[in-house]
Amino acid sequence: MAEVRALSAAHLTALSLLEASSFEPPWSETLLQRQLGQPGGFNLGLFEGDELLAFALCSRLFDEAELLQIAVQPARRREGLGRQLLEEVMARLAGDGCERLMLEVRASNAAGLSLYRILGFAEDGRRKGYYASGSGREDAVLMSRILSGTP
Repeated sequence: MAEVRALSAAHLTALSLLEASSFEPPWSETLLQRQLGQPGGFNLGLFEGDELLAFALCSRLFDEAELLQIAVQPARRREGLGRQLLEEVMARLAGDGCERLMLEVRASNAAGLSLYRILGFAEDGRRKGYYASGSGREDAVLMSRILSGTP
């Protein structure tokens, strides 16, 4: 059974490998290390034993948080692991007094957009041409969810 645990510097290698298999371009190991040590950082991993299956990196300021990155091992996608992790992120943030979770996602990321909508996120706007893509530029969809009432 998969278990959600806080990420630490001890997970940096596994985190870096999963980041590289999930994003183009990936965050550097230096950026990941900085995020893990950030005072407002809220970083969780979904583990099976010692194996990192998924991670969520957030930044928290007062009563709001931003989901910076979320990724699931490519071979384990479509198993509900991202949803499990994001539900736990929202519950822990809400339990700690956070009222709103924000994120941005590529307009072409249909799976991500679907998951976020299922979990109650609403579109707040767009950043035109925010992401580089193979065909030029791509919009970022800005979304947020009020966390009050999160189980």
